[in-house]
Amino acid sequence: MTATTATSEQIAAMLDYAAQAGAREACGLVLDSGRVYPCRNLADDPEHFFRIDPAGRAAAEQLGRVVGIWHSHPNGTAEPSLVDRAMCERSGLPWHVVSHPGGDYRHIAPSGWRADYLGRPYCYGVFDCWELVRDWYARERGLSLPRPNEPDGWEERGLDLFTTAAEAAGFIWVDDEPQAGDVLLMQIRGQRPNHVAVWLGDGRILHHLRDRQSETHIYGGWWQRVTVRRARIRA
Repeated sequence: MTATTATSEQIAAMLDYAAQAGAREACGLVLDSGRVYPCRNLADDPEHFFRIDPAGRAAAEQLGRVVGIWHSHPNGTAEPSLVDRAMCERSGLPWHVVSHPGGDYRHIAPSGWRADYLGRPYCYGVFDCWELVRDWYARERGLSLPRPNEPDGWEERGLDLFTTAAEAAGFIWVDDEPQAGDVLLMQIRGQRPNHVAVWLGDGRILHHLRDRQSETHIYGGWWQRVTVRRARIRA
């Protein structure tokens, strides 16, 4: 196998595992020996996403060096999604995608690809409101903000993750005139702040609501009413 392309034998193995998984996404690893290693999919929504079982990865790493990640797209094409592209960049490894029952195969490799700010699909931990803030600060300010290591549903467990994350990143709380880059903490039908947005200037915010695409809005009205705090990075 080259740095990006699977052999016909490897593709056949991926398609066989995909057929066994049916409507669920099959997933696993490619080893330097050429072996296609299957892993359990632990995603909460395995028909649309995958999360490789850490125990499976550990077992695979006992057999060889991991040189790729593979998964299937049930009942669709093998065209890598935006989530696939983002996670490929994070992993630093080639990704291989097969479709079942279509039998298609595609591959991608880390290339410095970055998603646009607008139109991102929602996927917690990959494309969500805090990830959008992190991306904006990385590109526009050259700053790396931390990502809290909490699984989805943290607000239901009584956590105030965004306040903690903002303070850990060095933000201070302000109540003066908004400046571009200010981060707005919002409380939407919850007991604690559960959404964040970036103030872009000119009365606009950039944000990513759950189960919607990332977008901009004119700030005011309802958005202003649900805002509970505003943070600014220390000068």
